[in-house]
Amino acid sequence: MPNVESLLTPGRITAVLFDLDGTLIDSLPDLAAAVNRLLAAEGRPPLPDDAVKVMVGDGAGTLVERAFAARGGLPGPEVSPFLARFLADYEPRAAELTRPWPGVVETLETLKSLGLKLAVCTNKPSRATAEVLAALGLAGYFDVVVGGDDAPALKPDPVHVLVTLERLGVSAGQAAMIGDSLNDVLAAQAAGVPAVVVSFGYCRGPAVELGAEVVIDDFRDLPGALASLGGREESTAAK
Repeated sequence: MPNVESLLTPGRITAVLFDLDGTLIDSLPDLAAAVNRLLAAEGRPPLPDDAVKVMVGDGAGTLVERAFAARGGLPGPEVSPFLARFLADYEPRAAELTRPWPGVVETLETLKSLGLKLAVCTNKPSRATAEVLAALGLAGYFDVVVGGDDAPALKPDPVHVLVTLERLGVSAGQAAMIGDSLNDVLAAQAAGVPAVVVSFGYCRGPAVELGAEVVIDDFRDLPGALASLGGREESTAAK
């Protein structure tokens, strides 16, 4: 495994961007519960967690649309009133069952101790993102948090990543994106940022097929993965 201390070497990665749901946290229990409360209010049967899992990652509006589509269709002509009800219910309860994945806290501690800048770059609405990060004691690790309504477009659009980089004050060549979905990989690579994918998140298919530069099976492997990305850049430059 690459030497983690090599992350301190000039020219290596200095900033790390993280997706939230499925990457840093297991938020599925709270998301599924809120989805099913909304469905129940409209007389629709609940969805199992596994069904909700594959609906997560494209923003709250798309989650609501997909949930109703799986249970007979949207009750009205527009998703906006149902989205508003979903968020009003979900946001204050967003961390009842949600927890960081194993190894997340100690890994964030390690990365901060190495002097890296850390950011959250998520399609989750900013208010819900702030609620979850604060409730789980994670907010203090991040220099920048960019939610789904803080950028002109959601991932997989690279503008979401570019806005995050701008707020961090770093270039694409200094950063890496950590995610669990194709959206994360496409957004990162279109912005010129290498991607690391966690295999235990909410990916709709095998993580190894997403095209990321590195796939990790344990969050504690992230510092070594970041060091290997720096090594690859160095090797390429030497050729």
